Amino acid sequence: MADHDDENVPSGVRAQESMVSDDAMMKATGRTREEWFELLDEAGARDWDHSTIARWMGGKHEVDAWWAQGVTVSYEQSRGLRAPGQARDGSFTVSSSKTIPAAATDVWPYLTEEDLRRDWLDLELHEVSQTEKSIRFDGGEHTRVAFFLEASPPTKSGRHRCKIAINHMRLERESVPETKQFWQDALGRLADLFRE
Repeated sequence: MADHDDENVPSGVRAQESMVSDDAMMKATGRTREEWFELLDEAGARDWDHSTIARWMGGKHEVDAWWAQGVTVSYEQSRGLRAPGQARDGSFTVSSSKTIPAAATDVWPYLTEEDLRRDWLDLELHEVSQTEKSIRFDGGEHTRVAFFLEASPPTKSGRHRCKIAINHMRLERESVPETKQFWQDALGRLADLFRE
């Protein structure tokens, strides 16, 4: 049973434990979530920071880094050390994604070119960095926005499509539900541009 107060979890944010099954965790790590939690409690992990817990799992128990991170976040959430969606610094991240009915190369300019971005996004963004498949922006009020674009297999009829994902980071808890809805609506408008 989780120790965190569900009333303190921002709407639209899921706990880490709901994203990974106990069967998958047992197969990958040799223990269930509850077995890890008991072991971590016995070791005194409630008093450790995130990095110490993850390193302990990898070093002492040879758990793969990805799984060590997942167990660590789940443990922190279950013990009330971190709310779902909360980063180590206490801020929150909102994520949203959408499949767009177009090739990634056709969608990319709608992320990188300000005049095209205005066609679907009513938000002033200032680019911070860019890679081949992602672009990061200063989102204002000390927040960061990152877009990730990836080609998807074509539809059965041969139509191109791609998946766009967005992370809006460093948010205050109170702004999570509104920000989540904002990005769902914005990505819907972007998809609509390619349905016409």
